[in-house]
Amino acid sequence: MHKTTKIDFFSVEIDSSSDLEIILKNLHSLPSDSGKRNEEINDDWIRLARGKLSEGGYLGDMMRISMAPAGFRANLAGEIVPVNLNKDEGMAECSAFYYDFESSILVLQRNSKAVTSSQLSRYFKRVADVDGEVEIQPILRPTDIMKMKALPVIRKIHIASSIVDAMTTMDNIDGNTRQIILTAAQAESPGIELIMKSAREKGATLNQAVAAETVESWLKIHEYLSDDEDEVVKKIVVTGKDESGTTAEFDLLKDRMFTFMSFDWVPDDAELWKTRSDKIQQAWDLNKANLKRTLAAQSED
Repeated sequence: MHKTTKIDFFSVEIDSSSDLEIILKNLHSLPSDSGKRNEEINDDWIRLARGKLSEGGYLGDMMRISMAPAGFRANLAGEIVPVNLNKDEGMAECSAFYYDFESSILVLQRNSKAVTSSQLSRYFKRVADVDGEVEIQPILRPTDIMKMKALPVIRKIHIASSIVDAMTTMDNIDGNTRQIILTAAQAESPGIELIMKSAREKGATLNQAVAAETVESWLKIHEYLSDDEDEVVKKIVVTGKDESGTTAEFDLLKDRMFTFMSFDWVPDDAELWKTRSDKIQQAWDLNKANLKRTLAAQSED
């Protein structure tokens, strides 16, 4: 079976005296079967399955073990039998990743059944007992979030999303967004459409800090809940005027930096790891110069 999946790029910041390089090196030093590699998140187990440590970075594989009932097997003759697993077993999915020590850039295979960036953030926080937050944020193209923040006039924010139960338990979103979600959930609404507009008079603008906080919260929701098959957040569009008075519009869901990997699925875990790790390493090697330039430019804004 041939598979194609996305590879996403993230920046990593840890509000602590520790950093991800130290965390990964400590995890890597543990025996491969150590229970200290495991953390329970959302009733599933996440663990660092394996990895390769180099001078410049860490090439690894994160495993998510779903402890939900595995369901049934069936054949074309109509026979149905349950998939029986032991109490300490579940169905496994893996996401290959590469973390560059110098730039703090994370390259992560997107896999809706495996480990998301938000789950990875919580995993590192818990497994290393980090006091502060582990922020893993998507790297956006130069035409989006940083330039949005630099707009002197923000006239409109348009956000559209379906609503799911997991939204009400999310961390690291602003209070206003959380209240909107809770109100929609209480009303049993299947979706949310949020439109924020400035006053009509010339030069009027939305509060930039509130606008940025709102947009960043919905980006986090999108990253946590959406995948290739089900985009929970449908739209995040910001409209404003730049320094010259020209209208500027940013579609933040289309400006995220990513690439693709293609490979043949085979029933051999070791062979799949070799293929996926090679693809992740290749994605980093091909995109690292542009990623570093993008982060440097954003840090100057």
